[in-house]
Amino acid sequence: MQREKALAKNTAVLMFGKICTQCISFLLLPLYTSVLDTAEYGTFDIMITYSMLVLPIVNLQFDQGLFRFMLEHRGKNNKITNIFSSIFLSCIIQTAAYNMLLIILNFIHPVENIQFLMIYVSLQVFVSIMLQFSRGLGKSTCYAIASFISAVSTVVFNVIALVFLNKGVYGLFAASILGQVVTIIYLSFNNKIWKYVSIHEFKFSTIKEVSQYSLPLIPNNLAWWVVNVSDRLVIKYFLGIASNGIFTVSSKFPNVFINFYNIVNLSWTESVSLHFTDEDRDVFLSEMMTVFFKLFSTCCFLIISLMPFVFPVLVNWKYKESYNQIYILMMAMLFRVMVGLYSCVYIAEKKSKKVATTSITAAVINLTLDILLMKKIGLYAASVSSLIAFMSMFVIRYFDINRSIRMKIESKTLFLALTLGVLLGIIYYSENIVIQFIGFIIVCIYSILTNKDLIKIILEYIVKFFRQIKRKSN
Repeated sequence: MQREKALAKNTAVLMFGKICTQCISFLLLPLYTSVLDTAEYGTFDIMITYSMLVLPIVNLQFDQGLFRFMLEHRGKNNKITNIFSSIFLSCIIQTAAYNMLLIILNFIHPVENIQFLMIYVSLQVFVSIMLQFSRGLGKSTCYAIASFISAVSTVVFNVIALVFLNKGVYGLFAASILGQVVTIIYLSFNNKIWKYVSIHEFKFSTIKEVSQYSLPLIPNNLAWWVVNVSDRLVIKYFLGIASNGIFTVSSKFPNVFINFYNIVNLSWTESVSLHFTDEDRDVFLSEMMTVFFKLFSTCCFLIISLMPFVFPVLVNWKYKESYNQIYILMMAMLFRVMVGLYSCVYIAEKKSKKVATTSITAAVINLTLDILLMKKIGLYAASVSSLIAFMSMFVIRYFDINRSIRMKIESKTLFLALTLGVLLGIIYYSENIVIQFIGFIIVCIYSILTNKDLIKIILEYIVKFFRQIKRKSN
C-alpha cells in the first residue's frame, strides 16, 4: 500500500507543476497573437521546434541516464556525487562543442537567429539535467516548483518584452532565455548543486556506463519527433496547408489527454524502477496496469463522448472536418499511453535499445502509411496511420515484456473497454444528437463503475484533508 500512496503523492505534486505550466502557456496565447504578426510568431515557434529536435543530440540524453542511475543509489551521497559530477562536467564539454560547431556553420553559411539556438539549447541541457537530478533525489516538489517558476518567470519577461519594451520576436527570445536562467538559479540553490560537483569525481567509466543506457534513447527521441511531426509535413505536401490547419485543430483535444498521461508517467517511471526487484513485483505491476488502463480508457471515452456537444462551441465551423479525425486520434493516443506505461519496464531493466527499436518501428509504420494512403483517403491517412502505428507498438511491447515478467491487464477490463470503444465509434459518427447523449450517459456510468475503488480512495483522501484543516483551525 505504501508504494501506491507514494505513487499517488508524486503524481499529485507533479500534476500541480505541470497543470500550472500548461495553464500559463495557454494564457500567453492571446498576448502572442495580439502583439506579434503571424511571421514573428511562426519564427519563434519554429526555433523552439528546432531546439527540441537538437536538444537530445547535444545532451546525449544524459538527463534520462542521470535519473535512472540515481534511483539505484538514492541516499548514497558519494555515488551520487560521482554520477552527477561526471555527467555535469561532460555536458559542459558537449555544449561547448555544440556552440563551436554552430559558430563554424554560421561562418560558412549564416543562419538567422542562430544565437538564440546556441544559448537556449545550452541552457536547456542544464535545466533538464538539474530537473532530473531533483527527481533522482526524490524531490518531486522541487521539480514541480521549478516547472512553475520557469513558466511564471517566462510570462513576466514576455509581458515586459512585448508590452512595455515592444521588442517583438526578439523579446520572446530574450524572455525564454531569462526564464531558463531563473530556473537554473532556483534548482542550483534548492539542490545545493555545488555539493555534488567535483572535478576529482569525474570518471570516464561512469560516462561509459551511463552512455550505454542513454545513447539508444537518442533515436527513440528522434523517432517520437518523426511520429509527431511527419503527419503535418506529409499533409502539407499532399493536401496543402489548409488541410494541415484542420488536422492541427483535431490534434488539440488528444493533446490534452496526452498531457495528463505525461504527468502520471513521470511518477510511474520512478515507482517501477524503485520497486522492480520486489518479491511481489508482477502482482504490483499487473494491478497497477489494470488501474491505469481503467483510468486512461475512461478519460479517453469521456473526451470522445463529449465531442459532439463541445466541438461546435469551441471550434469554428470552418474547421468542422477536423471533427471526423478526433475519434481515431483519441483511440491512437490511448494505445500510445499504454505503450508509454509498458516502456517503464525497459527503463527499469535499462533496456533502452528496445525502447529505441520499437519507437523507430512505429515511426517507420506511421510515415510509410502516411505516404501510401494520403492520396487515397485524404486526411484520414494521418489519423489512421497513427492508430495503426501505436497499436503495433503496443502489441510488440506487450508480448515482449510478458515473456520475462507478468504485466497483464485484466482480461474482463480489456474486453469491456474495447467493446465500448467500438460502440462509441458508431455513436460518434451517427450524427444523431439523442443517440450521442445516450452514449455520453453510458460512458459516465461505465466510468464510475469501472473506477469506483479509485474514486472511493480519492474521496477518502479529500475528507481526511478537510478534517485535518478543521482540526488545525479549532
